Amino acid sequence: MQKNIKLNIALIVLFICVVLTLFINNLTTPRPLSNQELLVNGLFLFQEPKEISDFVFDTSNGEKFTKDDLMGKWSLLYFGFSRCPDECPVAMYEISKLINVLREKEYYLEDKQWVLITIDPERDSPEIIDNYAKGFDADFIGLSSSRPMLLNLSTQLAVNNKMPPMNNDMKSHEHLDDHVNNIILINPEGRFVGFFRPPFDISRLSLTYQSITQAN
Repeated sequence: MQKNIKLNIALIVLFICVVLTLFINNLTTPRPLSNQELLVNGLFLFQEPKEISDFVFDTSNGEKFTKDDLMGKWSLLYFGFSRCPDECPVAMYEISKLINVLREKEYYLEDKQWVLITIDPERDSPEIIDNYAKGFDADFIGLSSSRPMLLNLSTQLAVNNKMPPMNNDMKSHEHLDDHVNNIILINPEGRFVGFFRPPFDISRLSLTYQSITQAN
């Protein structure tokens, strides 16, 4: 009789543990969200991913970063600059928090990458922008290129950029102040899927990012 009681108690405890495990797993594993739910949480997705033309940017190690480097990976692209006083550091910090959240959850990151593209190539060399990016997380890739190449890609990704004024003394960054502060999402086929809109919040950013990258 006593053995039966102990067995029943053990089965009840086991059942409770299983239920709790399933409950916690359900809470920590985001379900795929609808496009409307994604939009409400800050991620705008296009009905059809947009093709982008090839590009060539420079890395700090002297290699070229092209459209081929987007293939096979989910890529977050952010356009900013090392002297940015406020918006860029905030966005970069939120992306770095996203990376850390995903690491803590042991999320699969082998096909994920995080890229900062300078919108101030006249002053941000590949080394400067890469060092700035890696100050937020060592896995960031900082890129620079010529102004025409930057304008070509940023136009395709709906990120406003302006040519510096002819009389620019290399100290003013007024032509950079109104750049679009979106985080660009590129899918593993190298297509422009959509963008995360500010204000950025780690809970929403993590929720939407995991939803779209898990569902595809």
